[in-house]
Amino acid sequence: MQMRSIEDLASFVRDLGSECTTLNIDQNYLVAGSKLGRIKLWEINTGQVKWSLDVDGPISDLEIDEAIYLTASAELHAINVESGGLEWSKNIEGPSDLIEIDEDIIFVTSSLYEIEIQDYTESTLFKFNKKGELLESIDFEEKAWFMKKNNDEIILGIGRPRCGFLGIDNENKILHNQTKGNSPVNMGIKTNTGFLLGHSDGTITEMNGKVCKYIQCGNDSITAMFSTNISWQVGNSNGSLFSSEGWRVELGGKISSIVETEDYIWVSTISGNTIIHLLDRKNGSIKYQFSHNNEIQLMKLSHYNLAISDEEGKIMFFDTRSLNKRIEAKSDLDQNIDKRNLLKKRLRALRE
Repeated sequence: MQMRSIEDLASFVRDLGSECTTLNIDQNYLVAGSKLGRIKLWEINTGQVKWSLDVDGPISDLEIDEAIYLTASAELHAINVESGGLEWSKNIEGPSDLIEIDEDIIFVTSSLYEIEIQDYTESTLFKFNKKGELLESIDFEEKAWFMKKNNDEIILGIGRPRCGFLGIDNENKILHNQTKGNSPVNMGIKTNTGFLLGHSDGTITEMNGKVCKYIQCGNDSITAMFSTNISWQVGNSNGSLFSSEGWRVELGGKISSIVETEDYIWVSTISGNTIIHLLDRKNGSIKYQFSHNNEIQLMKLSHYNLAISDEEGKIMFFDTRSLNKRIEAKSDLDQNIDKRNLLKKRLRALRE
């Protein structure tokens, strides 16, 4: 039987117009930003677009606070949540990357890429207030691939040459923390007790409070991570998925994104075709598989609300509370179709 499309289970599907680079969701709104610089906000209850805005793209990162703050091209923007109007924009004089909101401070990173050596050579951490006023700028060598506030420090997971992570305190003092294997950081996520960093050699760095732990998750680059309050899952470029619960599954292809809902662990893989796997949370066994026409870029979860985006700008919204009913209803329909097709085949055979 042909694999069903994941779109069949969505409460609604919308189009951003070009590759989705940022995705954010809360109880009321779904916000997405594109490579070409388009930002759209949809109301979750109705699925209707509330507003759309275009800035110079690509959009790099986006956070929802009392306003929507986003980095795009060489600028930091503040957008009114209700109207979609630009409240202010600030040029940061370099390609923008990550954004983090901490109370009244907006942290933004920018990095400079040198084509001649095909690597990043200089980065800056900016501190703005919510009026758009620049408070501080701090320079360092490496590109930051992860940024989150952890206790009283901003943590930056960095690439070459030093690798590891930087801790920057409230007095702007920088402390470099070396990690095992000296492998570049690809990505990171905040956890309930600290943070996780994924490295290009398959290592993950787990920070719980002040305790640093290193775990080898295969030998391939870490490409996706997700954490709940009590567990985490990480996936790599070779299709291996590892859980802090002690199990491992092989899914094939590159793992591009992971989320864990109350019922399943959702994992998207790409190897010629895109497949979304719904796994058992206890042991990682495959419960369901669905197809999609394009590579999945992002999965974001907030309470029961799940959003998935792809490389063509398609945005799919799922209410996970009604998901099992949708799966069962579609399974019954597919079984009936299969039975009818089999009956037709037998009738044709009798006629012949």
